[in-house]
Amino acid sequence: MASANLVQELTCPICLDVFTDPVSLECGHHFCAACISQVWERVSGDVSCPQCRQVFTQRNTRPAHILSNVAEQVRQLRLGAAERKEEFVCREHDEKLKLFCQDEQEMICLVCGLSAKHKMHNVIPIKEAAQGHKEKLEESLKLLQERMNQSVRNQQEGETAIPRLKDQVDGRSCEIRAEFEKMHQFLRERQQQMEAELQREADKILTQLENNLKRTVDEISSLEKVIQGVKVRLKIDDPHGLLKDIQALLKRCELPVSSPGVVSVDLPEDVAEGRLRYLKVWKEMRAVVSPVPEQLTLDLDTAQNNLVLSQDLMSVQYVTTDQNRQDHPRRFVKGYCVLSSQSFTPGRHYWEVCVRHKISWVVGVCRESVKRDGDISYTPEWGYWVIHFSFNSVEVPNVISHLEIKPRKLGVYLDYEQGQVSFYNADNMCHLHTYTDSFTEKLSHLKSMY
Repeated sequence: MASANLVQELTCPICLDVFTDPVSLECGHHFCAACISQVWERVSGDVSCPQCRQVFTQRNTRPAHILSNVAEQVRQLRLGAAERKEEFVCREHDEKLKLFCQDEQEMICLVCGLSAKHKMHNVIPIKEAAQGHKEKLEESLKLLQERMNQSVRNQQEGETAIPRLKDQVDGRSCEIRAEFEKMHQFLRERQQQMEAELQREADKILTQLENNLKRTVDEISSLEKVIQGVKVRLKIDDPHGLLKDIQALLKRCELPVSSPGVVSVDLPEDVAEGRLRYLKVWKEMRAVVSPVPEQLTLDLDTAQNNLVLSQDLMSVQYVTTDQNRQDHPRRFVKGYCVLSSQSFTPGRHYWEVCVRHKISWVVGVCRESVKRDGDISYTPEWGYWVIHFSFNSVEVPNVISHLEIKPRKLGVYLDYEQGQVSFYNADNMCHLHTYTDSFTEKLSHLKSMY
């Protein structure tokens, strides 16, 4: 039966004979290379596995070298019994090979078994040795087949991982292009707006300068005519000629003085002061970039009584003295925690938390419905997605201690729809840790200081 199982494992489903040059299909089944080629030659277009009927768009096969080696060994064992009996004769004693030397791993005759060479060796009947080696071969084949199946699975996983990675890269590239296109479009619009405003102001000044210049040119032309008339009159020696229409001439000499005025070529300050306008554009750009750092304040009603908040509600400090604040249903009782006044709903959010000089802290987000009147377990199961430093709980990831340079400020990024909470070193945006979960209610920023 063991021999039949071995042969069955090594039999091609098409030709029903021991494999010859076996190949593996993408589904993991094996066939003789010539057999599968003949089957597929009769098919146009997509092909399928003759055994499981899985359809393939490409005719890919892979040589099964290990299976080929085992099949060749079995094929040799199945040679004609009569022919094999003639071959298995001791060359030295011309006796049939009926024994097997375990030490030398070779077949020997009865005379060899009594000889000095094999006298001290472990010698067994050849049928017993064959049975034992068949079992070993079957076990080897089983292990090789398992290894083969695992290799095929690894190949399939690798082949599917490549397009999956490509899809991720393509999707991320599209997102990057879209985000930067929004910023580029915003900057182009602001650039065109500022250049148009600059040109309008310049055109106003230029129009004033051109009008003043025209008036000045006209005045110069009039003065030239009057001066020429006076010079001509002064050349007349006859008193009668000099005084003829003298009143009209003198009146012409009394041309009104028309000062064009001084036109400032300095641009208005709100146009000329580019640096401040660039700062304004940068602030306006915060509406385009998502997310932008949010300014969070802390909710005094949630602060545990050993925590003191700064006047601007931006920072917290632990003190040993109980602050004896009025009880509040939102206040933490045991955990040295405080929540933000702001809540987070669907969308993408980013904020930064200063942890400089703090010797022990927990930072992250939590559900607004977390338990506050008893012991706290900072785990997602309890509604906490946090990291910590110098805190004795093994449940909370400590991703800071092993860093050579400890961050002075943490960046917390929350993507509500994607179910991600990520932590960064805000100074260089180096990634520290990411949680992946699903959110169904409002979240709050949580700080715990010791």
